[in-house]
Amino acid sequence: MKATPSVLRIAAALAAVALSAGANAIPIAATSATWSNAVGGSGVAYNLSNGSFTDVRWGESLGDGQSGLGFDPANPPAIDYPANTPFLLGSLRHYNNPIGGGTASSSVDLALNTTVTGGTPTNQSFAFRFLIDETPNVAPCTYASTTPCADRITFQNLDLTSSFLFGSGSYTIELLGFRTNLESPLLSYFDSQEGGTNNVGLYGRFVAVPEPGTLVLLSLGLLVTGFTARRRKVG
Repeated sequence: MKATPSVLRIAAALAAVALSAGANAIPIAATSATWSNAVGGSGVAYNLSNGSFTDVRWGESLGDGQSGLGFDPANPPAIDYPANTPFLLGSLRHYNNPIGGGTASSSVDLALNTTVTGGTPTNQSFAFRFLIDETPNVAPCTYASTTPCADRITFQNLDLTSSFLFGSGSYTIELLGFRTNLESPLLSYFDSQEGGTNNVGLYGRFVAVPEPGTLVLLSLGLLVTGFTARRRKVG
């Protein structure tokens, strides 16, 4: 059994949709940050204003302040970001201070409240989670460390269904990783050295969200393709 012309047309149409989605340039007008849902940690304080950063803090200070995370959104005056192209969401800060009594949080959620010029709705919130591996400050260290011992921060994309309409497509924001400067590679983790305030760039991208009808066509196309392949093997 050969692939029918209709199946081939469906595949071509889906490819065209993917290509056209990647060509759109999406303008961000403003972004703000909201922290919530810390897991563990004592004395957790949310959404503290710290200059341009919005902080979440935990633990008992030993003189240098609580530990925690902060986020400073990148809010350029007018920049269009093409879909599927990495761009700087903002600066993530880890306050890696020794804490006394109490415990550190193992994870915390960040909502990026974003205004997209020309999007529908204009304001949309995208949810992410940061996982914090607070290590004992005793060698040998789990991660590369200049002072015993660095902690590691990773992330999860919580909800890729929150989306907005722009032009003829629907889009969401996906986290890609951390980068210390424009020349460094994007990494899925951030190793934060002990006893200091450490900053790293947080990068993401706009990705197209397939419409329900497109998903049905894609599933149908895959099923027909699989059936055709099986028939060829049998024949």
